[in-house]
Amino acid sequence: MTGGTPQPAADAARALSQRAPRRAEIAAAFHDVERQAHRLLPELAALRPAVGGTPIIAVPSEQGCGRVWLKLESANTTGTIKARTAYALLCTAVARAGAQVRIVEYSGGSLAVALAEFCALLGIDLHMVVPHGAPERLRRTLRGHGARVSAGRPGTGFLGALDEAVRVAAAEERYLLLQHCAAEAAAMHREHTGAEIADQLAARGVAPAVLAATVGSGGTALGVALALRERWPDCAALAVFPAEAPYGDPSPPDSTPRMNGTGGLGHGLPQPLLAPYEDRFTFRTVGYRDALHAMRHLRSAHGLAVSSSGAGAWLQASRELDRGPAGRDAVAVVAGRGTIEEWAHAAGD
Repeated sequence: MTGGTPQPAADAARALSQRAPRRAEIAAAFHDVERQAHRLLPELAALRPAVGGTPIIAVPSEQGCGRVWLKLESANTTGTIKARTAYALLCTAVARAGAQVRIVEYSGGSLAVALAEFCALLGIDLHMVVPHGAPERLRRTLRGHGARVSAGRPGTGFLGALDEAVRVAAAEERYLLLQHCAAEAAAMHREHTGAEIADQLAARGVAPAVLAATVGSGGTALGVALALRERWPDCAALAVFPAEAPYGDPSPPDSTPRMNGTGGLGHGLPQPLLAPYEDRFTFRTVGYRDALHAMRHLRSAHGLAVSSSGAGAWLQASRELDRGPAGRDAVAVVAGRGTIEEWAHAAGD
């Protein structure tokens, strides 16, 4: 995977290749990891009730041919779906390295906040690496929770933060969570998020024809798709990427505005969680301006504040329903309510 990759991404590419999970690892039960982590650090068990249990509501598709059920993850304790991912990553770290584990991870937003908040509650030493140019508001929030904060190199985008986190892990002898290779996170989304959605839909007599989920690391999209297909094998799974950074994007990473928390890594690197399952997904893209328009529509028409990624998922789910027979149902995962920056862009677009 590292062949031909420019030097600024070499450490990241090597780590992604070395820790890329196999299907068997993703299929393993998260419950076993969770139980071990709770035994070693009981405070993790105390966090569990605040993670998940989020509502699902139906809105019309873009052209009104069907219903899109929005899984509203803003109801999680930290305000986004990343509370679930952070919980899974921390359970894995504690189960593998013990309650005194010292952690490093990379993130450009909501995962960083969730990890910092949880680590502060758990007394875990955390070093967060953010992309160069990340908002000062984010850095202040992370430091306010006691995390050490550093940044990737200029001009390297999100992949640069990952690259720097690999070096920090080695230099400071920290456990690198490496969200993009976290099989346990995908397993958690299968057992928790996906099963939760399946139960909510079944209770309403809904059989979804489509799932749409935007992709950052890929754990949510993969885990939910696997769970829904266990119950409804014909449910189509759409992996939604920003048009500015599609899956396996061959271009170097940059800071072009896009749906928050999503995107290809650059340099042709695929998300390791999705790579073994490419045949299970249809890959779609949404441009940032289209996502902002969808954000405004969902707020004005339905009174819902959703993130640009959630709006993009609704948009692609809608398009899939609207090109087929009327009366079908789809699911769109909505990561959160949207950041201050996203809503400022939506207002000015």
